[in-house]
Amino acid sequence: MTATTSRFRYEAEDLEGQSVKGTIEAATINAARNQLAVQGMRVRKISERKAFAQIEVTPQRIPLVEIMHFSRQMATFMRAGVPVTEALDNLRQDTGNKRFALVLGDVIERVANGRPVGEAVAEHPDVFPAYFVAILEAAEFTGRIDEAFDQLHTYVKRDISLQRQIRKALIYPSILMVVAILVSVLIVVVVIPKFAEFYEGFSGADGQPAQLPLPTRMLTGIASFVGSPWGAVVGAALVIMSVGAVLWTRRGPGRRWLDGLLLRLPLIGKVMTYSSTERFTRVLGVLLDAGVALPDALPTAIDCSNNEVFKERLAVAAEQVLGGAGFADPMRDTKLFPIAVVQMVRVGERTGELADQLGNAASFYEDEVTYAVEKLTQWFEPAILIFIGVVVGFVALAMVSAMYGLYDQVQI
Repeated sequence: MTATTSRFRYEAEDLEGQSVKGTIEAATINAARNQLAVQGMRVRKISERKAFAQIEVTPQRIPLVEIMHFSRQMATFMRAGVPVTEALDNLRQDTGNKRFALVLGDVIERVANGRPVGEAVAEHPDVFPAYFVAILEAAEFTGRIDEAFDQLHTYVKRDISLQRQIRKALIYPSILMVVAILVSVLIVVVVIPKFAEFYEGFSGADGQPAQLPLPTRMLTGIASFVGSPWGAVVGAALVIMSVGAVLWTRRGPGRRWLDGLLLRLPLIGKVMTYSSTERFTRVLGVLLDAGVALPDALPTAIDCSNNEVFKERLAVAAEQVLGGAGFADPMRDTKLFPIAVVQMVRVGERTGELADQLGNAASFYEDEVTYAVEKLTQWFEPAILIFIGVVVGFVALAMVSAMYGLYDQVQI
């Protein structure tokens, strides 16, 4: 189970007075009682079931598309004058995601007990992003909750569209990479050992084994090493090191090092810079447009960044903003954002239209990210094809040179 849902063991009576025992999943013990009451059960005893066997290693994921649909439908319900709890309950019953239904059940319970929607969804940070909560909380002060859900729907939709464009652009290069790896493994593990066995049967005029050319000996040596115990040890060590590197770069200093490296790489660095710029300006613009003050909106927008270097330097910029340094100059001092973004922010500060300028910057760099990814794949595809060609060509050269080299040595 996750922190969002728990499993409860209960004893109850049904509508006919029969004793019933069982377990039920819910966000809280009160939510579990409510679910049982809806089923016509009168609960006599209920307690949380805590057992290691009940821990969910991979809980059902709530996709971003689910949050997008939720935002759009809530905006429609709010404009129609439907009460919040009734709207939430309708969406809870309609969703096909079991975990999201449990989350909405907990939100309904909290709202019914007098808590605002923003505070209720804030109890589920693994489901609702920080900017989602901030926009709802700001809208509740201004009474524009329907507009807030509309803004959230628009932003989440754009975020999903951008992710899909990037994934679509990377599909073909990824397929080429997998093919390249499979071809290399097939050649080393299957093809080369067969050729090695074939050549071992030849001998020279003096009765000694025929001398193979250097490229052929290199390939057979690689194949022999891969199939040896030492090859298995090295392979296992490489796997362990790879897993360790992945885990190290997922958080903390490792994540910060990886993000810094990606920003410095050619082509990839541009994609990372444009992507982080688009996300930061988009979230900050949406928050400001929802009525959140800049000092309050900055921490939330920074937390939504997908790059640790951006988070680190923007945190310093936020402190300068709180000190009265404006916003454009601290952004420039981070040395992360393109000059065009800094200029847009400067104009927005002068004209009082910072939210609009941030939205313009986000829209511009949304297109730039797509273009940068396409350009990256244009370089990536031929690089992989060249790699495949070099591997296959070297193997062909080794085999052909072996045939010609043995011609003068073999006794016919």
